[in-house]
Amino acid sequence: MRRSLLSNNLPYASTWNLMKEFDDILNEFSTPTFTRGEYQTHFEPKSEVKETETGYLLSFDVPGVKEDDIKIEFADRVLKIYGERKEENKVEKDGFFRTEKVYGKFERSFRLPENVNDNKIEANYSQGVLQVYLPKETPKTAKMINISNEPKSFMEKLIGKKEENH
Repeated sequence: MRRSLLSNNLPYASTWNLMKEFDDILNEFSTPTFTRGEYQTHFEPKSEVKETETGYLLSFDVPGVKEDDIKIEFADRVLKIYGERKEENKVEKDGFFRTEKVYGKFERSFRLPENVNDNKIEANYSQGVLQVYLPKETPKTAKMINISNEPKSFMEKLIGKKEENH
């Protein structure tokens, strides 16, 4: 079920991650020590998706992001979480020798299974962790349909008049 929720889960993700790590190592050697980390501009919160009998729990690590800077939207079975980690108290006269902190806008989207009750989605933000609970709908039971042997036609039921035979 995890694959259906993570829209950016690729079949060869582990190979892709290994290649990215290798590129990062090469960049570390080719970048002067005092500028390393300067080129990271994309903040992407790490996420975790858990499924229980009653629903799904999505957790996002968003340290340093204010609650007011996080937005959650739901449309067409896609849950979109976006916001911005803003740089605070930036003093221009002080220079950084090295920074590894990443600021900026982020966005994550998750396609939800059809069994999610979208009217009861809840979110909680505490200590830098955003949690979104997506309850499952109760399974619908099959409805039995009676078969009638009345001589009434369906047209009569639709228009409310008795059909005339020609």
